[in-house]
Amino acid sequence: MSKLNIGLLLATMVLSACSPALSVSNSEIDTGEIKAPVAVVQPPPVVLTESENTFSQEALASREYGQGELTIEYPWHNEKEFTRYYITYDSDELTIHGFINIPKGKGPFPVVIALHGYIPASEYQTLDYSTRYADAIAQNGYIVLHPNMRNFPPSDSPGRGRDFQAGYVIDVMNLLAYVRKEAGQKGSLFENADLSRMGIWGHSLGGGVALRVINLVPEIKAAVLYGAVSQRYTNASAGFNVYDLTATDAAFSVHHGTADPTVSVSWSEELCKQLEEAGREHECFYYPEAPHTFLRQGNDDPLLIHRTVDFLNKWVKDIE
Repeated sequence: MSKLNIGLLLATMVLSACSPALSVSNSEIDTGEIKAPVAVVQPPPVVLTESENTFSQEALASREYGQGELTIEYPWHNEKEFTRYYITYDSDELTIHGFINIPKGKGPFPVVIALHGYIPASEYQTLDYSTRYADAIAQNGYIVLHPNMRNFPPSDSPGRGRDFQAGYVIDVMNLLAYVRKEAGQKGSLFENADLSRMGIWGHSLGGGVALRVINLVPEIKAAVLYGAVSQRYTNASAGFNVYDLTATDAAFSVHHGTADPTVSVSWSEELCKQLEEAGREHECFYYPEAPHTFLRQGNDDPLLIHRTVDFLNKWVKDIE
């Protein structure tokens, strides 16, 4: 059961009625971090070390998660349709921060995982650009889990390594394990959580992480991938299974700006070809002249949000 200081809960709920304005960094992505080539080029397979075998999908599927504790630190913002709570939780030897959005009402509420992209540690904020999308999803009756993955303050940072995003996947899987333990428990924030049908949303780096998480969570029925790092870590380049599009029943919604200078639109074009070959339900949208993130880009951002909610409603809630 999550720890919750009742006195702090009541005091903060009063204060949270006047929520601060969302702070958004103008530097959502470090272009030097995940600069994509103009065309999709697969590097030659690498020779695995013993430690790198632990980064495969098989290894991630066989390990245990949720061996620590999730703490609901305090209610953060009281919005009309949902309440945002600040959380911390154990992810192996690290403390990970983040937030969850819990819709108001009786539920049951499906669960959607929202994964942010890369932002330099000196600029990252827990309520950064991805909050806009997490909130829009919660407003439509979904519990949203938004972890600040490792290396993104104030979460702990073990340092970046060549783990093919496995560390980020572990952070997501640990959070989900804690939610599973509390789902349906009377008095828990997750009392009305429905984990039988889930969704996942990921931007940029988060999109690449989402591709790995999908194979580990069969309840995920819908995946929204936005400017996703989909071709950097592949089975061919890694020498082991990174993700397998044939090993999921999820439907995919792919979104990419054609003027993206950070992650080439060719990566999403290639992903859509792979989804077609794998026989997966999918839709692919390309936004003319749009950059890596659509904030302040006229109609592109609201259109992305509209399409995201419609897609989740169709494949998670079975609402046409």
